[in-house]
Amino acid sequence: MAIRWLRLAGFDLYTRKASGGQFGFSVAGGRIQGHVDGVINAAPSDLGLKCPSLWECKTMNDKSWRDTVKHGVARSKPVYAAQMAIYQAYMEATVPGISRNPALFTAINKDSQEIWFELVPFDGGLAQRMSDRAVRVISASESRELLPRHATTPTHFECKFCPWQDRCWRAT
Repeated sequence: MAIRWLRLAGFDLYTRKASGGQFGFSVAGGRIQGHVDGVINAAPSDLGLKCPSLWECKTMNDKSWRDTVKHGVARSKPVYAAQMAIYQAYMEATVPGISRNPALFTAINKDSQEIWFELVPFDGGLAQRMSDRAVRVISASESRELLPRHATTPTHFECKFCPWQDRCWRAT
């Protein structure tokens, strides 16, 4: 629906390649990869949005959505900000200029259907830190090195939802 709304508002938004697949990137032998929600090629001129721009869309419950509106995506949802920075950095090779322009972040409130739009400037430092982190994880995996855990107990709320919880905590 968000794709349709943006197109009806005058955005030239691409969400699929001519071959039908999503736009994305793959590096490090496919161990670092991602698929973007869309690339904006043009926007209504009165918005002043520079293109090409990355488009990222998320749905959130009311509490999460309100926090994002109040604090901005970089502070409220740093994982999403990191995702956009990585996408902008790695997509630059196939979509020249995408890292020079702010990404358009769209958040849809699942409870009220309210919509939040936010322009997120490219953060090259964040993209580099996340890329370095991914390389560190790959290197550790290849050398069978166990990296420090994010949490101190298997009952930590993020660990409880992780599909690797049993394997991760079995080593202790």
